[in-house]
Amino acid sequence: MPATAERDDLAAAAAAVRTRRRGLPAAPAVLRTGVLASYTIDPIEPYLHTALADAGLVPEIVFGPFNQILPECLDDDGRMARLDPDVLVVAPRWEEMPDGDEEGELLRIADAALQAAGRREICLVFVVPALPQDRAGVADAGRPDGVAAAATAARQRLRDRLAAHPHVLVADAEEAVRDVGALRAHHPGLYAFARIPYTEEVFWRLGLGVARLLGVHFGGVPRAAVLGGDLLAPGCPEVLSDPLVRLAEAGVRLTVAGPVDGEAFLTALTGAWAPLAPYLASDPAGAGDAESLRAAADGLGPCLLLTADPGLAAAADGVEGLQPVLLGPAPEAWPAELREAGVFDRPLRGRPGPDGTDGTAPSAESARTLSLEEFVAGLDVSVAFDETAGGLSPKVADLLARSKDFVLGPVPDGFSPADFAGGDDRVLLTADVHDRFGDYGLGAVAALALSPDICRVEVFSVSCPVMGRGVEPLVLQRIVDIAGRHGCGTVELVLTPTGRNGVALEFAAGAEERTWDGGGRSVAVRAVRRPW
Repeated sequence: MPATAERDDLAAAAAAVRTRRRGLPAAPAVLRTGVLASYTIDPIEPYLHTALADAGLVPEIVFGPFNQILPECLDDDGRMARLDPDVLVVAPRWEEMPDGDEEGELLRIADAALQAAGRREICLVFVVPALPQDRAGVADAGRPDGVAAAATAARQRLRDRLAAHPHVLVADAEEAVRDVGALRAHHPGLYAFARIPYTEEVFWRLGLGVARLLGVHFGGVPRAAVLGGDLLAPGCPEVLSDPLVRLAEAGVRLTVAGPVDGEAFLTALTGAWAPLAPYLASDPAGAGDAESLRAAADGLGPCLLLTADPGLAAAADGVEGLQPVLLGPAPEAWPAELREAGVFDRPLRGRPGPDGTDGTAPSAESARTLSLEEFVAGLDVSVAFDETAGGLSPKVADLLARSKDFVLGPVPDGFSPADFAGGDDRVLLTADVHDRFGDYGLGAVAALALSPDICRVEVFSVSCPVMGRGVEPLVLQRIVDIAGRHGCGTVELVLTPTGRNGVALEFAAGAEERTWDGGGRSVAVRAVRRPW
């Protein structure tokens, strides 16, 4: 679809891609892709999947836990490491970084992602965060210490840090926001409810951009272009002169296929297309059918056909290795349409680092990356426990409904936080979490049923924003303390695999391997399967 039409109705264009995604037939995946973000990025799936499939790179896309970029990059036993992807997409956002240390945290994320990609021998796609929406009024643009200045400097530091690594691709969320327009790019309601900051249109543009990067990296790019004879019409060579010179200077071979007006061709070569004369075939010919296109493209390898003639584009459908790019009716829009079609997409080879080196070795600044233990220790996590859960029932129910990754299993049928908390032999444990990133509020819930010797836990849920921050063992230690206080020698964690709670199952298995101290009393932790 031409770029102008897409701008006219972005929402409809994005919806059309989602419809296409639902209709794609199942096919074996050739590109296992893991995605980590500081926000909920799952809406990118239909757009990224469809664009990769169109490029011949049918993907399997797996999303890591929300806001767990650093832990997943540092932990070689984590979910992303076990996935063993071909590609890791990392997408932090300025707004989720700690106040006052946004640049530092972004650089730590970049370093950890680079090191993880190197250790695991995978391709890294790093999405540079967009400029933040919330700035300090209209005067912020002129302040050297303003939000815009800080974010711009941090974005450049990220590019410098990522430059020249041969298996690192850089995308830019700002481009997606700019394509859509800042006023319609953000979705405050969805962000408040599900930490989804952007509209569907932004996810569409971001997914398309990432897919185009991967298509260039893994699939290669056409090294030749066949120009339709219709592009020699009056006014057309002038519009296309600069774009075609760019292609030729990038090493793209150019030829013209018919029907061709010989006089118009000579006029173009001595006029607007004079810089292209060394690159163009001197004797173009052909009737504009599939056979003449095949002859023009013969020996060129995979190539593009650039034309505004629908008939010529249709004829190219029968020519193997010839990809038609049909331009719209307005020549002034053709340069933008060529960009939208990816005609200028080329791999960056031999990119110099910011210090002029080839960038293959990490800089001294980034050579040392935090360990997972150092990351957790540096968070300065504090947890405030409440064993009464007074007045928290709606918040508890909301956390239980939303948590999917760290849960022991589905919430038992008929479970009511308010009713459970009212029993003499039951404790509804809640945990409010705070770290250097900010106050998360309610971050964990556990429901303890106490008998003379066993503390049975069927509900133990941790919200995604606080996962991987050392909260889980702190909550389990408090459960053990409560069990010991009530004379229980065993804590039973009742498990049901859900397909998504592998992190919780592994945590429970690890907890079994040690003996816990419950207020001076030895307490064993046992993982048991929920009976059906």
